Amino acid sequence: MGLLELYHYYNTEVADVRTNNWLFISSPLPTILISLAYLYFVLRCGPRYMRDKSPYSCRRFIQFYNIFQIVTNALIVYHIFEVGWYQDYFPFCVKADYSFNPKPYKIATIIWYTYILKLIDYVETGVFVLRKKNRQISFLHLYHHVSSSAIGWFITKYFSHGMSLVVPVINCSIHVIMYIYYLLASIGPNMQSHLQPIKPIITVAQMVQFVVLIGISVQAFLPSCHGIKVQAVVLIVNLIINFILFYDFYKKTYSSKKTKAK
Repeated sequence: MGLLELYHYYNTEVADVRTNNWLFISSPLPTILISLAYLYFVLRCGPRYMRDKSPYSCRRFIQFYNIFQIVTNALIVYHIFEVGWYQDYFPFCVKADYSFNPKPYKIATIIWYTYILKLIDYVETGVFVLRKKNRQISFLHLYHHVSSSAIGWFITKYFSHGMSLVVPVINCSIHVIMYIYYLLASIGPNMQSHLQPIKPIITVAQMVQFVVLIGISVQAFLPSCHGIKVQAVVLIVNLIINFILFYDFYKKTYSSKKTKAK
């Protein structure tokens, strides 16, 4: 089998026929190009443009962006429960349904919307660049955003079924809390000082999310669970990397502060 035949097989023949022609899904190229453009802007183009400029405030935009994230993530969580995820797919292994029936088709749609939201998340880093918050553009931040969009594309293209909803329902719930925090923090320094004790709790919540998702993904290797082992391997590897990066960030940011305080 030649390279073109191999590409056609994995890109078309084994893909989910329902989602394969949806926006940005038919080929990995759009996601790759958007991610490369994102990295180029935040690492090269953006900082070069801002070199001799004063940082932009972007305060009003940030507030609207935070509200957008709260609403969209909350809507995704709502529709996941509304489609019956908790009753039909959580927490045990359920046979994947790739039919065009209303419920599985809506599940695929929810997963696609979650993927699109991960691409929109790139805007956040662009705001960091315009505000000259370069310290926040860490390897953790970049890896988390790029890997999330890549995983979103991968799941939408190949594994848009009920069990996959466990990722967005937990992740989007955490994001609702996180962006409520960001929205309140954007009010001003006084509010930020009141919210200071909550910052490490949000990081811990993100790490707990990774552990829970790893625990749920592991059941893909049970003899009774079929057809999602590849999905589970990709997810687990990415979750472990994210956990390590977040834990390292937590130690450096919060544990060191406690040591200095003592």
